[in-house]
Parts: sequence; C-alpha cells; structure tokens
Amino acid sequence: MSHAEQVLCYIDVGGTFTDAFLVDDQGDFVIGKAPTTPDDISQGFFSAIEEALDSANLDHAKAFSELKITGYGSTTVLNALLTRRGAKVGLLTTAGFEDLLLIERGKQTWTEYDRTDRIHAVTHRHLDPLVDKSRIHGITERVDATGRVVIPLYEHDVEKAVDSLIDQGVHSIAICFLWSFLNDAHERRAAEIAREVIARRGAQCQLALSVDINPVMRELPRTNATLIEAYTSRIAHSAFAAIEKQLEQRKFGGRLQVMQSSGGLASPANVKAVDTLHSGPVGGLIGGRYVADLYGFDNVITSDVGGTSFDVGLINKRQITIRRDPTAARMLLGVPMIEVLSIGAGGGTLAKIDPLTNRLQVGPESAGAVPGPVCYGRGGDQPTVTDADLLLGYMNPEYFAGGNISVNIEDVRQSMYEKIAAPLGIDVTSAAKGIREIIDTRMRTALTGLVEARGFDINSYYLTAFGGAGPTHCAGYTDGVPLAGVLMFPYSATFSAFGASAADYEHSYTRAVNLVIAPAIDADGKSEHVRRLSEVWGELAAKALDDMEADGFSADQVTLRPQAMVRYGRQLNDLIVDFDTIELTNPTDLDRLIDKFERQYEETYARAARFPQAGYHITDVGMVASVPKIRPEIRKHELVSEKPTSDAMKGTRLAMFDSDWHDTTIWDLRSLAAGNVIEGPAIIEDRTTTYVVPSNRYVEFDHYLTLWLKTK
Repeated sequence: MSHAEQVLCYIDVGGTFTDAFLVDDQGDFVIGKAPTTPDDISQGFFSAIEEALDSANLDHAKAFSELKITGYGSTTVLNALLTRRGAKVGLLTTAGFEDLLLIERGKQTWTEYDRTDRIHAVTHRHLDPLVDKSRIHGITERVDATGRVVIPLYEHDVEKAVDSLIDQGVHSIAICFLWSFLNDAHERRAAEIAREVIARRGAQCQLALSVDINPVMRELPRTNATLIEAYTSRIAHSAFAAIEKQLEQRKFGGRLQVMQSSGGLASPANVKAVDTLHSGPVGGLIGGRYVADLYGFDNVITSDVGGTSFDVGLINKRQITIRRDPTAARMLLGVPMIEVLSIGAGGGTLAKIDPLTNRLQVGPESAGAVPGPVCYGRGGDQPTVTDADLLLGYMNPEYFAGGNISVNIEDVRQSMYEKIAAPLGIDVTSAAKGIREIIDTRMRTALTGLVEARGFDINSYYLTAFGGAGPTHCAGYTDGVPLAGVLMFPYSATFSAFGASAADYEHSYTRAVNLVIAPAIDADGKSEHVRRLSEVWGELAAKALDDMEADGFSADQVTLRPQAMVRYGRQLNDLIVDFDTIELTNPTDLDRLIDKFERQYEETYARAARFPQAGYHITDVGMVASVPKIRPEIRKHELVSEKPTSDAMKGTRLAMFDSDWHDTTIWDLRSLAAGNVIEGPAIIEDRTTTYVVPSNRYVEFDHYLTLWLKTK
C-alpha cells in the first residue's frame, strides 16, 4: 500500500472508540483505532487516522495531501439528544397546537420498549419535551388539507413571539405550522419576520423551518425533526467546522463528506443535523450489503458490538430496510432512515447490583470513553463487560488495544470484588461470568427478536459480527441460534467504517403530494396524478442536480432514483417504492407504480394482506441522487493447509471455558492464512479486537480471510 495513492479515509466516531478506514487508489486498505475524545471529537478523529497511517508506514503529510475524500460519521447528534446537551430552543406553531409535545401520540409513549413493556400500559411514559411550554408560541394562521389558505398569517403574532423568545435567551427557533408541507407560504413569511426581529435586536439566533427539514404529513414527527435540527445543529456543524479547519492545516485538498442516516455521503454544507442521527451504525448495514453481494447472500443480519451499544440491522433479499417513521431517543420522526435496532449493550456497559432486589444488572448505562472501563485507568471504578472479559482471560492485559492502553489487572479484580462479587457473596470469576452471560443473552434476544417479530425465518440469515467487542462476544450471542452461517472479518473492529467507505455520494429529498387514488379511478384521474407526480419529481431532480453541481459533480455523473411513499387507503403506514423514471407520460405509468407497490407489499407482509379494494394513498414522493466513488476491494487468497504455521501461535493463556480454566492457545490474526482452521477453545488476537472461540466451536478462514464461526 505504501506505493499507492491514498484517496479515501472514512472515520466512524463511536461512543468509546473512533475508527479509521484508509483506502488507496487500488482498493487496498488499512485500519486504525483510537479512543474517542468527547470534549473535542477532532482529537480522536485524527488520532485514528494517524494510527492507520503508522500501521502502514505511511508519511502523514504526504498521505493527507493525497487524500481526495475524508468521510465522517458519528453519534454526536444522537448523544446530544440522549443527554439533553443541545441548544435552548423556542417553537412557533399553529395557534391551538401549543400542547402538541405534551399530548404526543400513543405510539411515542412506548416506542423502543421491549415486547413485554409494550403490552402493559402502566409502563408507558410521556417524554420530557425538548422545549419548555413557556417557549412555545401559537401563531394565528391556517391552511387546510388541500393547501388553501383559510386564515392568513397574523404577522404581529410572529413579531411578538420572536421578541419574547429572544428575551428568554433562546439560541434557535423552530417554525412548524400544521399544513405547511402543502403550502409553505406562511412558514416562509414567518421566517422573514423572525430574521428582521433577530437583526433588529442584534441577537445570535438560528432558524429551523419544517418545510426545509421535513416537509411531510404528520405534525408530531415533523415537529420533532424540526426541533432536533434546531436543538443540535450548532453542535453538529461546529464539529464539522473544527474537523475541516484541522484538515486544512494538514494540507488536505479534498472533500469532507458526512454519512447520513439514510445511507449516503454528502458535504457538510448540504447535511442537516437530524440526517446524521444514526450515521455511525448505518455504515455496518452498508458493509453488510457489500458482503451479501460478495458472497451472493440474500438475507443478512448485521450485529455491531461497540463500546456503548449493540446495533442490529436486517438485509432482506439484498435490500436494506429504510424506515419512513423511525425513532431516535424515543422520538417519532418523519425523516427516512436505515432501520437499526440499538440497545445499551457493549464493552463499556456497566454492571451493578440493584439495591432493591440485590440482583446483578448489566446496562444499559455505559462508562463511555471517559472515564471508560476500570481497565482504562482513567478513574472508572464500576466494572464493565470489558473488565469481565479481561478477568476471564479472553483479553490480553499486555496487548490491550494493541498495547496502547496499560492495564492494571489487579485494579480490575479489586473493583469486581468490591462492587459485584462481595455484595453477592460469590467469587470474582463467577461475577465476571455472570456479567458476560447476561450481556450475551440480552444481545441474543435483541437479534432473534428483530427477525422473529417480522415473521422471517432466522435459518435463512447469515450473521455478520463486528465492532470492537463483536468477535469477543459473537460465540455467546449466537449460541444455539440456528443461523445459516456466522461471519467475522479481519477488519471487524472497524467494519462500520469499512461499510461507510463503500457508500456512494448521495443526497435525499422528500416532498408531500397527498394523492388519493380511488379503487375505480378512470383514465383522466390517472392522468392528473401522473402530471402531479412528474411535476414534483422534476422539481426534486432539478434541486438534486443543482446541489450535486455545487459539490463538484456534473449532471452526467449523477444517478437519480425517484421514490413514492405509498399505502392502501386509510392505512397508517406506507412503503417506499422506487420507480424507474421521473418523466411519467401516460396512465399506464401510474399502473406500473401501483403494481410495484403491490408486489413490495406482498413481499413485506403477505399476499393475503393485499387490499386493493381500499384504493391507494401517495403521501409523499422522494428523490435520491447518487454518484459512485472508489470502494475498498476484498481480495481473494489461495487456500493453504488447514493447519496454521507455527509462527502464528503466540503462546497460551488461562481462559474460562465450560466453567473451568483452560490453558488456551493464543493465535496472531495477521499470521493466519486462507484455509486455516482454528479449533476451540482458542483465542485469536489482533491489535484492534479479540476473537473468542469456545470449546464447541471452530473457526475456518475462507478465500477472503473471512472467519467463519462454526459448531463442532
């Protein structure tokens, strides 16, 4: 790799570690990993890049000057939302709807609960709104369901409200009127008035309009998305600015690209904060699709065990599911996102004793990057999953994080004894085993539940295990699960960054249309709908091409993918249907669109669930504009002997398997070759992660150096 030109570096900023994936112009790659630095994300960002450069013996200055693209994905916005560290926000809404955030929707009181809590209404809880009631102002105006103005905008209401919010010291103002997605005139005029007041008052205040952020039906998700943008925009864009500044100092002359929750990369100037909520975890799903295409798999489960969370995604028939009504921090959103199930389970997950029941609990709280697990030696005193793994012999205290973190195993042992073992009246080893068994069970339940809740057959799925702690826990959370296969990778620890590096440049756009298609619609009615769809898709396509041109791409490089959000009449949920042209010319084009919806509905639910007698409702349409870029290449290797060479063995270490200590063989990942078979119990070490192979399993390396975890 040292003789090739470095063209792409993707950085995934997680809650505990920051991963770097560096790709050259031949598709070869190296990886880097460094602790996340929450107070200044750029420190961990560049530490990870430099670690990757050092591992390949590359000159830092030369590599930065060669780079064409630096990609960035993180959970910064989501973490700000979860911890309520955002800006002080005010809200202007249609008069009479000031209590929208308190009323919510029933679904928002139980979303992200497990199946047991969902059926018990007593567990359902309203969220604490992002905006205090005193900073919500009703503005007299009204547009009806056809987009016709019924009550004009009372401009003095807007002026008075903005004056009041500035007096209250708000940093951002969100504007979200009831039917503005059909007619944006009132929101646009309210924003003009707000800017005039802000300028007159000399205030530092940003605006977020729902017609810019999320112009779709359903006022609660639309308001939530607009508020999140107002609440986190400064945090997100200040992080972008800090990274861009330091890239400039390092003579980087390429483009910074940000991963979006819908799965594509875009420039910071064209990315909304709300679009980056799940920008970290979605890389794993894109990587999973890459693997599915490489091996010819139809169905894949992606499982990412990081320091803070366990993220699970599904790929069905090589397609990634895009949710029209996703949630973030239990808030319903109308922003399309790749579907990822996240639970608080990772290497940094805290173990504790419940003071009421005196039972061991693991998570969902995490030690994060600071102070981190006890073994980090940064002041953490509560045992974590990683601390348990160390005590059980699975991880090497002398080679922790490739030797970059010094571990005092006695400090870990003392903490486990004082906080867990002594209160329970058990020994340290039993306490560590209990922590590991609990976390593995929680992760197993999450992944099987995601598949079974959708009525799919888990036997048809291949599971990809990645994240810094994925290979360490994979055998535990797949134990007894009848999967088609279990795969780990030499780059598992940075797999999300790998997946994101394979993503295209992409911009996504949405516009409400609200087209109701009667079951017995005639040709004239179809023609009117065709005209409207073609008109809106044309407008979105023009906007997409303008934005791509601003990013440096010509129109002939851009692929446009029109979409329609379709449901049966009177249903609440719709499907995203991709179409093949933006220029609809006759009624049969509408028939083809509906036929695609019918087939997709049948695949998603069942043939018997189809209900064309209800007619159809197209709530919104979308446009995805994309440009391909260079991707990492997974190369084939010649198969050699099943028996590894002697220099691949690093020695032995006592580790806990089958409720007993075993003198376990330790293998060096980089010295193992295609065709090698490693029988359990065994441990395979790499500077970025540790692969644990229990007694009843073995690992087989294939042509691509993928590690297949199999049962004896």
